[in-house]
Amino acid sequence: MNHAPSHWNRLSPLALAALTLAAAAGCTPSEAATPPAAEAESAAAPAKGPKVDTETYVMEMKPTKKYKAGQEDTVEVTLIPKAPYHINDKYPIKFKPTDPAPDGIKYTKAVLKKEDGAVDDKKAVFKVPFVAAKAGQAKVSGVLYMSVCSDANCIMDKQELEANVDVE
Repeated sequence: MNHAPSHWNRLSPLALAALTLAAAAGCTPSEAATPPAAEAESAAAPAKGPKVDTETYVMEMKPTKKYKAGQEDTVEVTLIPKAPYHINDKYPIKFKPTDPAPDGIKYTKAVLKKEDGAVDDKKAVFKVPFVAAKAGQAKVSGVLYMSVCSDANCIMDKQELEANVDVE
């Protein structure tokens, strides 16, 4: 007769309870161990583009005119919170142009901080300076780091934005 304990007898009561719950829920142990937050984050990440519209804010990067090759100019990045949210005045809001810059674009400022823009509780606007090397379509891009708050909570976020500009 073998007196060695089976592998089931060596499991802690907590591990046994977790396996029982996973089996009852129809999950395999590996599926039960997958953190749902990771799945939600990857599914919720919006594709980068000129505009991000969430339940709490809208941010946008947009060209403001036609641009000339070799001349410094700007695109506009805006953040507008949706009620009941407002821009968190304690958060160091900033915009960082993509590094390295997209082909044919040179950014003249590595980071735009709160003091480089026009920021109040209802709107933030940054003028992102750049120089396009040649005529045609060019892509300007970067990441806006921000926070919006309501009376109940604050949300810190960063979003990648990009916009196409026409260069003459």
